[in-house]
Amino acid sequence: MAEEKKREGLQKKVESYLRRWNMIERGEHIVAGISGGADSVCLLFVLLSLQKTMGIRVTAVHVNHMLRGEEADADERFVEELCRQQNVPCRVFRIDVAKEAEKRKCSQEEAGREVRREAMRKVMVEEHADKIAFAHHQDDNAETVIMNLCRGSRVKGMRGILPVSEELIHPLLCVGKAEIEAALKEQGIPWRIDATNLEDAYTRNRIRNRVMKELNEINPGTAEHISRMAEKMSELWEYMEAETGTYIKECVKETDGGKLIRKAELERVPKVFREEVIRSVLCEVCAGEKNLRAVHVQDIHGLMEKQPGRSISLPYGVRALRTYEGVLIQKKEKMGEQLEKKTEIGFKMQVFDRREGEKWPDTPYTKWFDYDIIKGRLVMRTRREGDYITVTADGKRQTLKKFFINQKVPAGKRDEIPLIADGNEIVWIVGYRQNKAYQITERTVKIVQIEIYGGEKNGRDN
Repeated sequence: MAEEKKREGLQKKVESYLRRWNMIERGEHIVAGISGGADSVCLLFVLLSLQKTMGIRVTAVHVNHMLRGEEADADERFVEELCRQQNVPCRVFRIDVAKEAEKRKCSQEEAGREVRREAMRKVMVEEHADKIAFAHHQDDNAETVIMNLCRGSRVKGMRGILPVSEELIHPLLCVGKAEIEAALKEQGIPWRIDATNLEDAYTRNRIRNRVMKELNEINPGTAEHISRMAEKMSELWEYMEAETGTYIKECVKETDGGKLIRKAELERVPKVFREEVIRSVLCEVCAGEKNLRAVHVQDIHGLMEKQPGRSISLPYGVRALRTYEGVLIQKKEKMGEQLEKKTEIGFKMQVFDRREGEKWPDTPYTKWFDYDIIKGRLVMRTRREGDYITVTADGKRQTLKKFFINQKVPAGKRDEIPLIADGNEIVWIVGYRQNKAYQITERTVKIVQIEIYGGEKNGRDN
């Protein structure tokens, strides 16, 4: 009887939390992520109870990351058998997360999180489901807040895991890990233990196994208190987001392909909102927040105090340029677009065999290069991050940025200079320099002639 009451206590607590956040409506179809661990098994039984009282449908999704060999396969079999016993449809995905991490250029932890969500969204679409349920609990939420704090997150990051985010729901955020395991144990419900959770290979594991352990010794209610604080931060963020939107209307002006943050108007914005205004504009131009850091926002803020004409490069091929009115943020290609429209600059190529004794005149608009040195397809464009040029015959390289600085090319003009590029290697900085690695030598067999037409030509190549 005591065991049943404990189970009912957790169920009622979760149901109250569901009602508070309007997570699930009667008759909805829920896709649930089931790993086989205690939290996901608990989620499954909570949803099965709601199946009886609210008429919902449940589809389980299990993703085998193929990282732990037989252990991962055993987890997969466990989930399939559990779902069979409970008459729950189960979709299993076997995804090589190690390969995915390499392909996506991210950690295995991040790749695993992404493929899980992709798999669940795929099932949601195919099954015409309404929501996706994850089994994160209070301890997970506390770990997330601490991890975000360590990364220097602002108020937004202190919200932790949101109870509801579009179609994603987290029904177990109101209960802790110990409470979940106790309820399952007393009911004799089995679960799987992932041994890698006990290792400190991942950042979250170190926070869980070291930081949270110490904090719980100070106060066993740490996770609950952090979760409550996260809810308060969520309320605060809603207010800040609304206010930031108002200030953006006052101090940001739309331009052709970019946004201008006006200095005078920004200075009238309360200090606590200034960085949020800058960040919001930057996120919109970049079409995302990933890889944007506090330092990028601070750099734009600092650019406001610089002289007009100064600029900085930002992620996603975005540049911030100090103008007389403020700071213009836009994609780099947009900055060179006006010049290209006006000048209609282009180039023509011709390939032919090298002949002994043939001379190559030094003309400003036509240059000759060793065709066989070219690695890819030559294109004409303006500068990008990572561009470089070989400046000496012995192979000394120089970044394009450093070359422009050494040549004292004005910052405002650097995005307008046409380049003939072979990937990130610049073959010809038109009007300035040819790449020494592509020059014609005694070993040259085929020659490519490149002729520039249109635009302003100054003939300063050397």
